[in-house]
Amino acid sequence: MENIGQFILNHWVLSSLFVVLAWLVLSDSLHRKLSGIAVVGVTEAVKLVNQNNGLFLDVREQSEFDKEHIADSKHVPVSQLPEKIDTFNDKQQPLILVCASGQRSKTAAKQLKKAGFTDVYVLTGGLNSWKEAKLPLFS
Repeated sequence: MENIGQFILNHWVLSSLFVVLAWLVLSDSLHRKLSGIAVVGVTEAVKLVNQNNGLFLDVREQSEFDKEHIADSKHVPVSQLPEKIDTFNDKQQPLILVCASGQRSKTAAKQLKKAGFTDVYVLTGGLNSWKEAKLPLFS
């Protein structure tokens, strides 16, 4: 333990890289907790839909949705969400947001939270994780 300072001096590039990576991991986790956006895996998402009357909300573009999507999912591209947010009647209904990898879903989740929706989730890994779990898709 007494040689850690010497290690840092001798390997300053490696040490700097470690600090940056640690910061990125911690800041993403902290940001998720502070934003109040829950992230769920495929199993939890299916439970929310089956047991709590949840709804899959696909926020990908129309061409992506037409190619493949989760059965019974509602489609509203993230770019159109602000105009169509009033089409959702129940702000307490669990909404599981789906995009290709999870990034657009985070943007949509922030918009929904700001509009007063209380039960908003992002599907970890998006449709890619759904495919990895070998769950059915429709086209």
